[in-house]
Amino acid sequence: MTIQRILMLIITIFLLGSCDEKAENYEYYRFSKQITPSGKYIIYDYARYGPMAFSSDISRTEVLKAYDTFTEGKGEEINGAISEWISNDTLLVFNFKSNLEQPQDTFPTKVKYQEIGDFTVKTVFYGASNAGYRSILDFDSIRTTNDSIFIHLVRDKNEILRFPLGATTIQIRGDSISHIAVSTRLNKSMNFVYKNKDGTITRGLPEIGTTWYDLTPIGKILPKGLNKKKIFWEE
Repeated sequence: MTIQRILMLIITIFLLGSCDEKAENYEYYRFSKQITPSGKYIIYDYARYGPMAFSSDISRTEVLKAYDTFTEGKGEEINGAISEWISNDTLLVFNFKSNLEQPQDTFPTKVKYQEIGDFTVKTVFYGASNAGYRSILDFDSIRTTNDSIFIHLVRDKNEILRFPLGATTIQIRGDSISHIAVSTRLNKSMNFVYKNKDGTITRGLPEIGTTWYDLTPIGKILPKGLNKKKIFWEE
């Protein structure tokens, strides 16, 4: 092998290594971590823009061992939207991906169990999702137990929202809480109204969707004393 070929081979290897290193240096617009009940695993929920201007965003939920350094794509993926911890060893997930335009019923189409790490993921599949709700609220205090979060609303001093842990994300700015999001609260009914192509209206159809709670503190609230496990933390 000539010296010129050896130099070309070295340059090629260097360039390939640089590309791999650059490909893994992603910038995320959403990145949060949740410690599992045992403390042995971490669930990462992240999202970033696609590599091209018109490509879809990339978002995943992955599970890695607690002592492993996060590397995108190296964990075991959870397919679906996390809803809650049913118990300390079972995580409930909803999956609404379907080829159907509208759900045919409010009952699940399939239930799947998957062992990840030291816990079980129970994925409940629905034919489709045709509804989504968002509730924007202010709060002035929160507390957690081993399995729930309690949020005291401002609009009504007697109203406290309670959610099971699992789908709660707490954002921290500095030393205080800046925002709380609670997602994947399932809604089902037979009250969906559909406008047909001919202009007629069909009522009493299956409706399946989720509610997203958007919660903002009215003052400085420290995260001290809150449960560190079963909650997504974003800093």
